[in-house]
Amino acid sequence: TLNQYAQQYLQVEPLTETFAELSQTRSVLHILVNVLNTALREATNPHMKGIIAKICKGLCDCADPQDIVTHVMPILTRLANDPDVFVQTSTVISFAVMLQRSSGSVSSIREQLDKFISESVSSDVHVMMCELIESFTLVLPLCNPDIQRDFLIPRLATIGVSNSAITNKTKRRDITERLILAYKSILCCYMTTDTIEHYIVPGLQALLTDTQEVVPEKQQTVDLMLREVMSKTAMASKDQRPSNVFGSKVSGFFKKK
Repeated sequence: TLNQYAQQYLQVEPLTETFAELSQTRSVLHILVNVLNTALREATNPHMKGIIAKICKGLCDCADPQDIVTHVMPILTRLANDPDVFVQTSTVISFAVMLQRSSGSVSSIREQLDKFISESVSSDVHVMMCELIESFTLVLPLCNPDIQRDFLIPRLATIGVSNSAITNKTKRRDITERLILAYKSILCCYMTTDTIEHYIVPGLQALLTDTQEVVPEKQQTVDLMLREVMSKTAMASKDQRPSNVFGSKVSGFFKKK
């Protein structure tokens, strides 16, 4: 049973893979969801809930996207609202995968991810912020261009600008190093001039400042990325509006929370 996995700290990967493979059959998925709902009702510790979240991630990878939203997302939403930060954080990757795979409206998924970002910044939840960046970096190249342009890239830029306010240098360095990998992923995506102007260049400028201050050995890497992006548009050579426009958008994002 799932309780045995939790109590004995057994490796959950084989179980997750089994659930994921079986979930491709809709009738079986419904049975699996019932099993997970029962386990969640009986769960008494964060480790057990974390196992349920990992299994849900496997379902998100393999099951039909609409079935995921209908049947798996309610379980993940309950876990995301758990008072334990470990449990909340364990759901981040699943919401990111749902965003990537969804063929319909993603507003509820975006709202949950926005909630994670806002809480991570306002409450300095470092482990969740790191997980958000890693999850966004993982799904970014696989998402459709609209989600890249309208959600993932702006949110990564938002996280980057907020990083300068972190006073703990170790935490700031952790986020900076993860953002460098995220921007390497961004540069592999299709970029409109508007996205470059409003988000990518200002985000890289903020990242360059962070690298200079906490990861100086990575400064050249970020500088080269910034030069590459700026070479794709004549925007930066005309005026400095990108930073100002971006700043107002970041402020608006946090005011809505």
